[in-house]
Amino acid sequence: MSDFEIGSIFADRYEILELLGKGGMGMVYRVNDLERKEVVALKTLLPKYARNTQAVRRFNREVEAARRLSHPCVVAIYDSGKHDEVLFYTMEYLEGKSVRSLIKAKQDRKQPMGLGSAVRILSLLCHALEHAHKITIHRDISPENVMVLPNGDVKLLDFGLAKLENIDGDLTRVGISLGKVQYGAPEQRTDAKNVDHRADIYSLGVMFYEMMTNELPLGGGKISDANKKIPKSSDDLYKKATAPNPDKRFQSAQELRLALERLYKEFTGELPAASDEDDADPLAALQEAELARGPESPSEVERNLPEMSIMVDPEPEGSRLMNWLRHAWKIFKGRPRNE
Repeated sequence: MSDFEIGSIFADRYEILELLGKGGMGMVYRVNDLERKEVVALKTLLPKYARNTQAVRRFNREVEAARRLSHPCVVAIYDSGKHDEVLFYTMEYLEGKSVRSLIKAKQDRKQPMGLGSAVRILSLLCHALEHAHKITIHRDISPENVMVLPNGDVKLLDFGLAKLENIDGDLTRVGISLGKVQYGAPEQRTDAKNVDHRADIYSLGVMFYEMMTNELPLGGGKISDANKKIPKSSDDLYKKATAPNPDKRFQSAQELRLALERLYKEFTGELPAASDEDDADPLAALQEAELARGPESPSEVERNLPEMSIMVDPEPEGSRLMNWLRHAWKIFKGRPRNE
């Protein structure tokens, strides 16, 4: 069968509540897991692909990749199996919006996403990749594969194209390489099997450009020309993240995360920007020290990131006075009532 009836029970365990979406290879349902006693998402491989070796291997590697990861910014996998010739797995059910839908909403209002929201989303993705890159490469990062929840949490989805170390190393593809071609690094388009973690960094760089301009970087334009509200140094960050030569990109997700946080601090005036006359970046030593210290915990990362609401999308005002006033107001709101 190609789909399930609402209210039916699949695999003697999952009550079908709603069809959430249908892709090229599978379908996703909101279901009630009668054993876990909670609502989860059920993803199935379309029956027409059940005998397609490559499709089955991609489906299985998505499960394998996600199961080997344990990070608050990576969607959790609960169960997997095969029932009545239908391959499936279940994962945590997420109520939120994809980054694609957030970009689309901004496009409809003819304004780009705020820098604070973009930095927060991309920084948390970087932190997830700091963890993931120890065992896998995603190879399909795009706005469609990132969810933002109402509380601001960020989740990376779909490790179906992930390159696991020492697993399925000979799996190849026909046609365009792996992932969505607009977000794929140059080396991924020519030799997808042999890319390393820096291909994911390239994809994040393209996402940054799109979030800041509502456009894909097709014409070689500068971010600061399309969005006058952000620092010109955003062009340098994008250029380094998407350098055609992987050796000239940010060499780790952590390095990109620190650059994003520095860009935000420069924008808000919390740290000085490097002068064109400076022989060296005045913050280079600080960044090198942070890189040497190693990855922080997700909670530490979140404490250092700007606030974000997918409904309000508050942004920094760009002045020390306004930032001080906002900080003072938060302190005032948190004081006991009888003071």
